[in-house]
Amino acid sequence: MFYDLIIVARSEGSLIQMTQDCIDSCGADRVILVETGQKTDYRGVDVYLSYYGAFNYNHCLNLGLEYAKGDVHVLANNDLIFHDWKTIGDDMINNGFGSASAWFKGCGFPQGDFIYEGYDIAIHLTGWCLFVTSETIKKIGKLNEGVDFWYSDNVYAEQLKKEGIRHGLFCNARVDHLESKTLNTMSVKIKRQYSIGQLSKYKLCQTKRK
Repeated sequence: MFYDLIIVARSEGSLIQMTQDCIDSCGADRVILVETGQKTDYRGVDVYLSYYGAFNYNHCLNLGLEYAKGDVHVLANNDLIFHDWKTIGDDMINNGFGSASAWFKGCGFPQGDFIYEGYDIAIHLTGWCLFVTSETIKKIGKLNEGVDFWYSDNVYAEQLKKEGIRHGLFCNARVDHLESKTLNTMSVKIKRQYSIGQLSKYKLCQTKRK
C-alpha cells in the first residue's frame, strides 16, 4: 500500500516547526506540500507547490492531488500528529470503504478494532484529516471548491453520498488534531471570514446541488 500525504501549510513562525512535526509523524511514502505562506525548506517533502491566490482549502488539496500517485491519499491540515495508522488503507479496501477518518479524542467512540460508518462531521468524518482511495478521487473528480475553508468537509461528504461511496471512522488508527493552530494566528476578521463566514457559501452550494 502506497500513501501520499497532501498537506496544506502556511509557513511562518512557530507554524513551521508544527508542519515539520506533522510531516515527520506521518511517514507517508510521498509528501506533497501546498504552501500558502513563505517558502520554507522542509525535510521529507517530495513535491513542493507554492500557492498565493485567494485561499481555498479544497482548491489547495486539488492542486496536490494532481501530483498524487498512491493507492491512498492522506488529505491533511498541518496541525496534526499521526500515530499508528498505516493499516488503514488495507482495512478500507478490504471492508469496502472509499473514504475514512482516523480515531481522535472527542469523537465519542472507543479506540480499538472498530469501524463506525457514517458522514456526520467531526464525528465520523474529520475534515482536518481524510484518507481517500485513488478510486474515490476518480469517481468524484475534483473536491468541491464552493467554500473556502469551513464546510469543506460538508461538501466532500455530499460528494461521497452522491456517488454512493462509504465513509467510516477507523478506531484502530489515531490522528491528533491540534485544533486550528494556523487559523488561530490570523486576525479576528480573517478568522471569521474563513469560519462562520463560510455558511452563506455552503448554503449556496446546497442550493446549486438541488
